[in-house]
Amino acid sequence: MRLAGTPRLAVTACLLLPAAALAENSIAGTLRTQLEARSARPGNPLGMEDENRIVHTGELRWQFDAPAQNALRGLFSMRDASGERGALRINELTLERPFAGGFLTAGKKVMSWDVGYAFRPLDVIQQEDRRAIDAPALDGVPMLAWEAFDAERAITVVLSNPGHGRALQPRDDGALAVRLYRQRGKRDEYAVLRLSRRNGVEAGLSFSHVLNEGVELHGSALWQQRHDTWLTPRGQAPRWQPSDSGGKALAGFTWTTERKYSLLGEAWLDRTAAPGQQRNMLLRLAHSGGELEVAGDVLWQPQNDSRIASVAAGWRHGRWQLNASWRHYGGVAGTLVRSLGVFSAQLGF
Repeated sequence: MRLAGTPRLAVTACLLLPAAALAENSIAGTLRTQLEARSARPGNPLGMEDENRIVHTGELRWQFDAPAQNALRGLFSMRDASGERGALRINELTLERPFAGGFLTAGKKVMSWDVGYAFRPLDVIQQEDRRAIDAPALDGVPMLAWEAFDAERAITVVLSNPGHGRALQPRDDGALAVRLYRQRGKRDEYAVLRLSRRNGVEAGLSFSHVLNEGVELHGSALWQQRHDTWLTPRGQAPRWQPSDSGGKALAGFTWTTERKYSLLGEAWLDRTAAPGQQRNMLLRLAHSGGELEVAGDVLWQPQNDSRIASVAAGWRHGRWQLNASWRHYGGVAGTLVRSLGVFSAQLGF
């Protein structure tokens, strides 16, 4: 569960950093121990039982200058969990260099797009699960990308998973995507176009608009020529079911007070989700006070009357960070799992 709110995207500030500043040599890492406690629903159809486990993770992020204006960047992670074999993962590894008035990136990279807190319709590359509790570092996507920008506009062209056609998961499909960005006063605007064998043509628009110092509005919509729906039939393995034209849409707001309270509301539609989970409404309240941050939210799925309530607290002091989260599943969402608690301690270096 993310503790941070949904501030207006400060894209331009990042885009205007000079190439030399973006490629300074640096290395940083984190070590984290996490306790996960899952409470299963008694008599659930899969016979799941309560489970407690400890997960140890380590992350190392680095970037170095290379000859001929090149830059090397990477993120490596290691995970060791109860009942699992330890695994080393290359989350990101890229070579970046100036090219044709912009920057060319080759390798594996995390590239999350769009506005929104709990769901992002235009996140067609990374396809991140925004509702995960204390999720590990994102795993990048193999790509060849080119980006160019000025003070108010930007364009990004991405060939993701080069050489792949239709894969087992949509995120691993080979695809060509283009994103346009424009800043107009207090509003950020985005347009996305994606071509893939699975979904054909996908096109969408989104915006984030600051009304005043305390209120922000955002919205996003994606049209799909074709789409797959995630089905979990009883007694059968979950699978993607091809369907005709579909789409995704989101509308939301944030209201922030001078005392650092933040109220967020979002409603969204996702035609690729399982039946009963396609319509969602979220209300979230958070407060940030120095080193301590607390938040709580409720997600309602009206099609099956599922209610998912979450609370979280985070404390950061120097290199240390402590997080605690608890989530309760009600209605159909709680058919298998009744609740999930996560506590983690993290040290940065």
